[in-house]
Amino acid sequence: MKRELEILIDQNTWPKKNKLPHFPKSFHNGSIIDNINIPSMLLMIGYLTTPTSSTGVSLSEFWAWIRYLSAVTNDKDMRLTDSFYALDAHQKTILSDDFGMGVPMLWLMSSLSLNQIVDGNYFIQKIAASVNAKSVKTGKRGPNKTPDFVAKDHYGDWHVIECKGTQSGPEYSDKQLGIKGKKGTGGIVQKKSIIFPTGHTGQRLACGLSIGIENRSSSLLKIVDPEPDEPFEVDEQNMIYAEDAITRGVLSKYLRLSGLEITAERIAAPLGRTPDITRYKSRTAERHRVEWVREREQRSYFELRQFLDTRKIEKYFNGRERVIELPRPVVVDDKIISKVIIRQEINNEAIEDLLIRQYNDEPIVESFAYRLATARRNRIMSTEFASQLNFGEIFQSEIILSR
Repeated sequence: MKRELEILIDQNTWPKKNKLPHFPKSFHNGSIIDNINIPSMLLMIGYLTTPTSSTGVSLSEFWAWIRYLSAVTNDKDMRLTDSFYALDAHQKTILSDDFGMGVPMLWLMSSLSLNQIVDGNYFIQKIAASVNAKSVKTGKRGPNKTPDFVAKDHYGDWHVIECKGTQSGPEYSDKQLGIKGKKGTGGIVQKKSIIFPTGHTGQRLACGLSIGIENRSSSLLKIVDPEPDEPFEVDEQNMIYAEDAITRGVLSKYLRLSGLEITAERIAAPLGRTPDITRYKSRTAERHRVEWVREREQRSYFELRQFLDTRKIEKYFNGRERVIELPRPVVVDDKIISKVIIRQEINNEAIEDLLIRQYNDEPIVESFAYRLATARRNRIMSTEFASQLNFGEIFQSEIILSR
């Protein structure tokens, strides 16, 4: 289930020679047509929309994989069906945001060899707490808005990525990116961009997806290098906390998707309920915090032991499998699909390591889980009606479309 997509990269927005970031060798200048695997995009949306450090039911646990299964037409290029285009404004915005993240991040995972991807807001909060920078303000909108994602590639470079999506056409997409319209608006001025030290600097990207509509227009993904404003700087001496933040963020997502919610929270926010909590000066408040963390740790160990007790011994990976019967069959590329099989699985050795180590607030960059996460490049393996995303040697996500 592949669809063609036009990808336009404007090299003119990158800095001139001898200034970072350099234009990637894996990128092209101008427009090309590439293919996007739709099941892989659904898996990526599910991963990206999974919360890092909050508890409760995640929307990605039931809708991201199948909600948009019938949203894409049978055209050779990627377009929305008229029925999905006719959704009310709120639902259209959600769809645009989801596609606006899933499509570019899937393409960038391959083109930039991204190994670890974490929410920008979590990343800054966790580093700020680690270095005791309590004055740092973050937000999802407004002047303190953080970039959507921070990613580290297979070669050790760090990338900052903003994603936007729209069904209102390429001109509106340009306004979102700040290419057209009022100066100082849109993704091209990431208010809280992140600057890494020389030697660690990757790309800072703003990606705008204009989603095509049935019988009207084609989709276009535009990628530019925006100018950062009011950046959050990570010093060389604090890079160990950057490593810690991204490792905790991605490991938390893997655990949550595999059904280990309590342990996911324990890893993402080791000192309390949220990642920005630090030790209290008040003895009473600090005692309550320690007691709460200790009680959560015990619940996490119980959760992990249950997981290992019920695993299939012969399997290297274990987790959750769900067979979702669709309310009605849908036709995908001339094949009738009546159910979707979802598998989300984590490496058994990583679970055993989580039982042995406490993973408190000390940096975990030398941990066994870290080595599993960075041991090999992430891979996308797809057939016409199935897709599997492999994240290092630690987690795999699979979707199968079936009769």
